[in-house]
Amino acid sequence: MRINDAYEHDSILPCREDSCPINGCNKVCTQCVDVSTPLVLTPTAVVGTATVTCQGTPTTVCVTDPSGTSCTVTMTQRVCVSVPIRYGVTLTSSEPAIACAEGAGTGGSCGC
Repeated sequence: MRINDAYEHDSILPCREDSCPINGCNKVCTQCVDVSTPLVLTPTAVVGTATVTCQGTPTTVCVTDPSGTSCTVTMTQRVCVSVPIRYGVTLTSSEPAIACAEGAGTGGSCGC
């Protein structure tokens, strides 16, 4: 973020080149800097204890093999599984960094 982005109501003026009186003069110069802060977003998911419930009545299918020497019994039961999950995000900020804006430090306006 540039300085004037944070203070939009205060315009940043370039250095003024007025003539100096004999006993000295006051000057105002502006230096723009870029400040950044890295932010790390990390997903979180906590899985709770699963619960299982049977729904309805089981069905049974019996199939006899062609030779009549065995049967295959298939039992089917509808089962509902509920798994509670808590989703979230954690935010971690790192140390901010500062750098001179490009083209700054030349003694003139920094173009902020």
